[in-house]
Amino acid sequence: MGGIKKSESVDGISSPSTSSANSSSSNKSNGSNLEISSQDPWSLLLPTNSTEIDEISKLIEEKLLKQLNKQVNPSKKFNLYDVAPFITDGAEVLVDDEFTKCFTSPEMDSWNWNIYLYPAWLFGLFIRFCILFPLRVTCLVVGSFAFAVAFFLSTTFVKNQKTRKHYQRKCISFLSNVFIMSWSGVIRYHGVKPLRKKNQVFVANHTTVMDVVVLQSQFNHAMVGQKHKGLLGFIQDYILNCIGCLWFDRAESKDRLLVAQQISKHIENENNDPLLIFPEGVCVNNQYCVMFKKGAFELPNVTIHPVAIKYNTLYVDAFWNSKKQSFIRHMFNLMTSWALVCDVWYLEPQTIRDGETATQFSNRVKAMIAKKAGIINVPWDGYLKYFKPGPRFAEHKQKIFASRFKKKFASNDAEDNESSNTNNNDEEDNENSNTNNNDSNNSNSSTNGKDQPENNIINNVKQRKLANPNE
Repeated sequence: MGGIKKSESVDGISSPSTSSANSSSSNKSNGSNLEISSQDPWSLLLPTNSTEIDEISKLIEEKLLKQLNKQVNPSKKFNLYDVAPFITDGAEVLVDDEFTKCFTSPEMDSWNWNIYLYPAWLFGLFIRFCILFPLRVTCLVVGSFAFAVAFFLSTTFVKNQKTRKHYQRKCISFLSNVFIMSWSGVIRYHGVKPLRKKNQVFVANHTTVMDVVVLQSQFNHAMVGQKHKGLLGFIQDYILNCIGCLWFDRAESKDRLLVAQQISKHIENENNDPLLIFPEGVCVNNQYCVMFKKGAFELPNVTIHPVAIKYNTLYVDAFWNSKKQSFIRHMFNLMTSWALVCDVWYLEPQTIRDGETATQFSNRVKAMIAKKAGIINVPWDGYLKYFKPGPRFAEHKQKIFASRFKKKFASNDAEDNESSNTNNNDEEDNENSNTNNNDSNNSNSSTNGKDQPENNIINNVKQRKLANPNE
């Protein structure tokens, strides 16, 4: 992963330095938002397959190339400014990589490698893996079975739709608490639970898929997501449907537009569960807060309820690095830890201010969440961790680089020729001027030579008169 360079925003997309994009990129744009698609709700979510990632990569490549074309020194002469960006890129690769820090687990200090603490660590390992883990698995299995039975009974035998949904929602909250129990979770909620109102959208920073479980355990939220098939599709259609989740097919533009309309209708109805969105779109390591997509902040008359989530890494790192860990492995790490300790803050509701853009609104809310959770607020776009430039991008970048320098050197050659011609003309003028001066001097000297005898005679006459005034 290369170093990251600040860059200007181009057509709503801020890009990293192109050298850092050689493996996985980032973006920093003076706090401005990067939007893959600000209007489509799918831009709020994580890409799920290689096709989506390829589409995003192509879009980013186009924006980077446009930006690179605009970064031209207005001066026609070749100077240090032309090579400084490339030198900076290379230096940043060697010095630091601020983007990757957002998506890597922090390194834990080793404390058990001595004769006194190592036996205690082994004893704790035995307790966690041989006692706590089996108990937690048992609780998860029993709780899931109880949820399945209760949900089936409420769905099958309760005829009243309002009552049926009430019991179904209770079942989902119960299952969320079962998961938290399987991690020995300690969740501390701060602030007042917001009352249900029109046009509410809850936005939170995103560390793991378990963020949903943590928030669902207290009260239900509706979510927006990709529609799947198979077992996951069954869960979406028959279980999560009761809390009003909105599913769509990313490949169908009509579905995305339809969901955008459904989101507006959903938040206008007070009887629906409040909508929960993670504007970062990706899981971050809970030490940084990356850019918020502005889609949710563009909804008309929307009231944003910021939610800050902070996990204590003393017992376990809750961050799910989906590129290195499967979901089963992530669950195993949580269930073999001592406990999952988490703090959740419900912050003051926010509305867009007069003269404030959706981008500025999202940045303001993001800053509030980052400050409350004690995490670092950075403007990187999380989607860029899926960006890996292809050969076409490298080839185009080389062509732009070469053509730029050809123009510079061609301009310098033309200027050198002009200056050379000018110097030659000046030299000819100087030679002509010197010739004229020499001729003038010669003429003056010859004139002075002719007049010299007459002057001598006059001087002699004057001297004789002074010596003999009677003459």
